[in-house]
Amino acid sequence: MTRIEIVGAVAIALAAIGGTACRGAGSDTLPSGGRAGAAEAASAASTRLPQVAVAAPTEAALDTSVEAPGSFIPYEEAGIAAEAAGPVTMVRIEEGSRVSAGEVVVKLDEVKAELGVRQAEAMLAQAKANFERSKSDLERKQTLLNDKTIAPSTFDAFKAQYDAAAAGVDASDSALALARRRLRDMTVRAPFAGIVRDKRVSVGQYVREGDTLFVLMRVDPLKLQFELPEKYADRVTVGRQVRTSVIALPGLEFTGTIQTVFPSVAVQSRTIRVEARVPNPGYRLKPGFFATVRVPLARLAGALLVPRSALVRREGTESVFVVRGDRAELVPIQTGVETADRLEVVSGLSPSDRVVVSGAGTLKAGDRVQVKG
Repeated sequence: MTRIEIVGAVAIALAAIGGTACRGAGSDTLPSGGRAGAAEAASAASTRLPQVAVAAPTEAALDTSVEAPGSFIPYEEAGIAAEAAGPVTMVRIEEGSRVSAGEVVVKLDEVKAELGVRQAEAMLAQAKANFERSKSDLERKQTLLNDKTIAPSTFDAFKAQYDAAAAGVDASDSALALARRRLRDMTVRAPFAGIVRDKRVSVGQYVREGDTLFVLMRVDPLKLQFELPEKYADRVTVGRQVRTSVIALPGLEFTGTIQTVFPSVAVQSRTIRVEARVPNPGYRLKPGFFATVRVPLARLAGALLVPRSALVRREGTESVFVVRGDRAELVPIQTGVETADRLEVVSGLSPSDRVVVSGAGTLKAGDRVQVKG
């Protein structure tokens, strides 16, 4: 073997010895490195738990109101019909005219009605004369009957004439009252103060009894109709005042009084209908105006308040997360009024619950959480 070959063999042997030594050293340090990695992994897993802030519900009565859209409608609306037949001789209204209660607005031809009154008066006078004559005859016959100079049958005949004459007076008196009523019916008066919405009559037109002459709206006061979610049904009562505003009159606010809370709930919208009475002396509010209504609600005893940020709405259900142990449980609740920063909880929570008020948006029911602080 040459010198070069000997040197190469020695180098190979030394390299083999060095590799073995390195592998031995590596196997001695592996357990220590594995323990450090496991600790770091556990610490990282702990820091990856959702961080949430919690608060306990507070017991307080929230005195607040809710806002709802509404519409004004006439307090009353009636089609005013003719109570007699005849040609129209006068019309004092147009569409949009304001009228007072009892004001004359339409007149029909009164000539025939006046003649009817005169005829009835004459018939009444004749009936009264007949009655007086029959009365005198009966008194005379009564004397003769007492003296037994006439037969009772003769007296009975005169008594029948007297009764017929008395009935004739009553009939003629009724006929005169009817004739006078017909004469009054030729003049049409407004039954209440309001505004004419629809005029359907003109001078010269022949109208029949029952024909609608015009439609009259009572607009002072007005009715304000609006709807509220059914959960407020027990908190809206008759007599409470509401405040309302309309786009057409910016900067103005009007006050009304609730007069009707309808007893049924609309099936599709799950709302209750409410009507308020709103004075309108200057007629500034118009039927059909859209309104924004502020409705005060009665205080609800036993209600709890939580920050509004705690509310979770999912699949049509209102809930909050409550931390129990180290897990967040999704608890359904029944809510009341919402303000800018608080939420009224009617049922579902107790004052001792720890409600998640921050970080609830990304949680799922049963998630482990870490409470801040």
